[in-house]
Amino acid sequence: FEQAPDAIRGRLSVQFRMHPQIMQLVNHFYEDTLSCGLADPDKVRSHGLTIPDATGRELLGPDDHVLWIDTSRDLLGQPCTEDFDPQGRPLRTNELEVKLTVQLLERLEAQALATRGPGAKRLTVGVVSFYAGQLRRLRQAIRAAQPPGGWRALDVDSNTVIRYQGKEKDVVLVSLVRNDGGTRRHRSSRSNVARYEFINVAMSRARCLLMVLGARSMFEGFEVPLPRMDGPGVVRRPVYRDMLKRLELDGRLVDARQVMAPPRPAARSARPQTQGDTTKGGR
Repeated sequence: FEQAPDAIRGRLSVQFRMHPQIMQLVNHFYEDTLSCGLADPDKVRSHGLTIPDATGRELLGPDDHVLWIDTSRDLLGQPCTEDFDPQGRPLRTNELEVKLTVQLLERLEAQALATRGPGAKRLTVGVVSFYAGQLRRLRQAIRAAQPPGGWRALDVDSNTVIRYQGKEKDVVLVSLVRNDGGTRRHRSSRSNVARYEFINVAMSRARCLLMVLGARSMFEGFEVPLPRMDGPGVVRRPVYRDMLKRLELDGRLVDARQVMAPPRPAARSARPQTQGDTTKGGR
């Protein structure tokens, strides 16, 4: 493309798939050359949903088309990592993001039934991961969580980023999986989450609503090699950090604990008193 004469080459820069808020993220891969061709994107890409947070307050409203859920810390607020085997090798799974994904699907189902009505066309939802191990865990958890007879308001399709090329959905949930706890031990420019074409596909599948689950502590320092648009060579850019800064300014970056409350500790049952027990006032 770079070597072809100007007379025989051109670039498609107007997109008609996604709401402009989603396009803002995707534009990091196109040097801000993309524009939205939809005449009224707020209308034609409306999802009409209000998703509550862990306390029942509004987490995401009809005017929000992107949400990033930071999984740097667990539901108790403690720093956490992705899953590792006993030898310390990454399993390419992230149980926190599995639980959050299921929680979001359940709230999407409830809200879609409440706002769209039981007879409305089902909302198409894509659950996307960069890793096959995480996909297996997601599918297991989604099957276990779906109501008897299946989702009534959602049409859920889960797959890897590679399998999602060419697809599009009303709503997309992306699980980035990787989280080294800030140690930088498992960061490589060859990993799936550092490949610009994979990131671009994952972020550009949603028409109306994109929700990303990923550890800010890991990804804001992650540099991604990007090919130059109008010349040879590659430039390394902190693409994720640029995305996170924009989302934080817009109030669309939230902590995992805002989405899902920690499980309550099991109540301790009273132990029956047996012979030999000491009681208050005894020995």
